Amino acid sequence: MQLKQFSVKGLFGSHNHTIPFAVPEDEDARPSVVIVHGRNGVGKTTALRMLDGLIRLDFNLFRTIPFSSCSLSFTIGPAISVRSVKKKTLEALEVTFGKTVVKLNPEHSGPLTEKDWPSVESFREKFFAATKAVTFEFIDTERLSQLQKPDDSSEEAIRVIVTPDGRRVERRPLHNPKARQVRLEPSLSSRVARFIREAQVNYRTFFSTTEPDLFPRIIERLTSKEKQVFAPANLRSRLTKIRDQDEKTERFGLEPDHWDYSQLIAQLSLLAKGRGVAREQALTVLGSYVELLESRAAERALVADRLLTFEYLISEFMTGKEIRVNTESGLEIVTKNGEQLRENQLSSGEYHLLFLMVAALVTKRRGTVIAIDEPEMSMHIAWQRKLIPALVKCASGAEPLFIFATHSPDIAASLPDAMIELH
Repeated sequence: MQLKQFSVKGLFGSHNHTIPFAVPEDEDARPSVVIVHGRNGVGKTTALRMLDGLIRLDFNLFRTIPFSSCSLSFTIGPAISVRSVKKKTLEALEVTFGKTVVKLNPEHSGPLTEKDWPSVESFREKFFAATKAVTFEFIDTERLSQLQKPDDSSEEAIRVIVTPDGRRVERRPLHNPKARQVRLEPSLSSRVARFIREAQVNYRTFFSTTEPDLFPRIIERLTSKEKQVFAPANLRSRLTKIRDQDEKTERFGLEPDHWDYSQLIAQLSLLAKGRGVAREQALTVLGSYVELLESRAAERALVADRLLTFEYLISEFMTGKEIRVNTESGLEIVTKNGEQLRENQLSSGEYHLLFLMVAALVTKRRGTVIAIDEPEMSMHIAWQRKLIPALVKCASGAEPLFIFATHSPDIAASLPDAMIELH
């Protein structure tokens, strides 16, 4: 499931905006990019915040700004929409998902009337179950270094209501799995360390690849009429390549398989001199084992390549500092004099850059949306021109959707086709 189109009508009483999202082909593993731009006051930031609110079922913003209707459609399943119901003042928010419709209180989170609590809870469960494949991250660069505060709709205080028969009942907050929690944001270093750990457990969480898994390839070979022939020289070359690759990826803490290179090479040397059925059977067994090692090494290579790309891209921006992936801490920042720096010792522009690059680095495969408001904040114009291509390249092997809201035409210089102007 991916985002298809966002639209809002009557924003601030006069603006109608439609933002279509590029839907890549199945075989396309590149990130998609949408760059929203326009003059001040046209609603760029508000559109991103409304999109964020729809995904999280947080309608606090919708209660505070003038609008007529707003909707978000997906590539699979029904759209979600919210309509402002009013005469002279706002009387209710009417939210629709498929055939399910609920009315919300115009002043605070929760249903319009107390009797509607069960239907609102059912609505939330249905929506979150249907959109669990969508991961949405909204990055407000102006507040990167602040605590992420909860909204009223995500953490509502317990209320006591009196039922018609006189019973006192506690009404607890609705469970919102996509609500923002009160917590310190994880450090950028810890996010990188977690990415390395989780990618080793299941690389497909972060990478889209057309390369089939080993087991389907084995089944295909067993059912094929063509006989698989393994040559000792070829197997020796493949084992050497795996060993050399493992030596490079070990610096990122990527645990290699435990196998004895010298012992296998010695065995292949003996088989190269032999003949007969027993030799062919032994080569078939060794060939299957080499394929297993290659398959697992290829998974580690995907992770290592993205980390190497991240390091290279960061180096293209930084002057006088080097940011490297560290197996224990996740990241280390070193000055040209060898002095270690903490993340909060970077300049505001450097920290914003690192935050955005880490977000791209740890992105998951198709279904992930990263919405960034004013990514050019605190950045020199030279950085602005390189930023979006760097973020796209840093998310190599995944298929996220990047949505940018910007005032700077320089940030989109290399991607003019991705521009959507809000009038």
